[in-house]
Amino acid sequence: MVSPSRVLSLVRTRLLLTVGMCSTVSTWASPVSLETPPTLNFPLTAEVCETPATLTDLELRDAVHIALCQAPAVRQATQTVEEHLAEVEVARAKYFPTLSASADVSRFGKSMRYPGRGYGDHDVYGNRENARLGLNWLLFDSGRRGAQVDHARANLTAALYNKVLVNRNHAIAVASAYYKASSAQASALAAKEAAARAEKNFLATQRLREGGVGSIADELLAKVAWQRTLVDSETKSSQATAARMALASAMGLAGQTPISVATTAHQHAAPVSADTRADATQFPMALTEQINTAVRHHPRLAAARAKTQAAAAQEQTIFAQNLPSLTLQADRDLGITRPSNANARQNVNSWSVGLNLQIPIFDGMATRYATTAAKAKVRAARDTERNIWLEEELALLTDINRLTSTTQKAALLNVAEASAEQAYRSAQVRYQQGVGTAIELLKAQDELSSIKQSHIDVRYELLATQFRVAVALDTLPATGVR
Repeated sequence: MVSPSRVLSLVRTRLLLTVGMCSTVSTWASPVSLETPPTLNFPLTAEVCETPATLTDLELRDAVHIALCQAPAVRQATQTVEEHLAEVEVARAKYFPTLSASADVSRFGKSMRYPGRGYGDHDVYGNRENARLGLNWLLFDSGRRGAQVDHARANLTAALYNKVLVNRNHAIAVASAYYKASSAQASALAAKEAAARAEKNFLATQRLREGGVGSIADELLAKVAWQRTLVDSETKSSQATAARMALASAMGLAGQTPISVATTAHQHAAPVSADTRADATQFPMALTEQINTAVRHHPRLAAARAKTQAAAAQEQTIFAQNLPSLTLQADRDLGITRPSNANARQNVNSWSVGLNLQIPIFDGMATRYATTAAKAKVRAARDTERNIWLEEELALLTDINRLTSTTQKAALLNVAEASAEQAYRSAQVRYQQGVGTAIELLKAQDELSSIKQSHIDVRYELLATQFRVAVALDTLPATGVR
């Protein structure tokens, strides 16, 4: 578990949760001028992607592994990468010549008649066979094909970064569901403990009332408090079941899949103390640099940059459409005609080679307007980049602020829980000795249960926020997540 006090100073290691094939794609699919994702160091092998026979005492790392193998959103992102990879090949194929062949066989007939003459009339019919081989090679297109390849490669780069983004976001969603399930499990256990305390206090008031020391009012108040804790325990148990189902769904499994998180998952909250705030404010310059680096390298922003480059390449493609092009054309024709009622046979063997130069002169200003529209899309894409930068920076700053705040709340609730337990034991002893009242005991009992639940809730918020910050700053430990 990453300690909140050390989350900003852990060794930086990449959390690049994506399939291994993306690393192969990124080595050649993007031109030098385009950004490509860094090496993807989180291969999901077939063994990792096998769902365990039982999902009991599930660790967070295993939950994330299963989710990245099973979740439909992750698979869709992978399919999008494959789609754009194929589009790059389509764009590159335009540099090669096209070779086509055709053949036909036909039966023909011709009737010749000369009215007024008694001779010369005749009929001709027979079979005709033709074959044609054609070559077409675009030699020069003023950069249109290069712009199309750049456009396809930029889209592939964006798809690769989107794949990383989907995996990161899904890992965060799974971690949130995992910690929520763990928190719900801890809440259910705390509710059962509260019900046990309430039952013990009810029995104590009952014994005192039967012994003539306590009152029926004290017994009834304790009984109502006990019954209320039983209802709360049932509610918390139901919420724990719902949280486990939500975790299974986030992992890409059926909601009814039997699953349970590790019993120590929620107990592994990092130790906090009252002086943690000082740790979070000792290095503002280093923190600022880490935030800027994290936002600059955020996959969502990188994907937006690739989209901007794709828009610029599309602008160049449209502009090149109205520029000259030169094409090499070659044809070879073979034909055989076999008349059925004559001895004549015709063989045709022809060929041609030539260059075709096309120079667009006027297209009604369509290319000019299309280029203007493409330039506007480029400007809009750059504005989108800036907007994403601001959004991700704000999200990260908000999480860091929340991390500091929840760390302080957790430290305060640690102290408050210890005080509440001491107050409850004191009230229990005072009541048993006849110096305290039942109301005092029940109030201490409720206060202890409330503090424990608040502590559990803050721990969940701390763990979930801590995971998000660690992912954003690439400060997860090299051994993985827990």
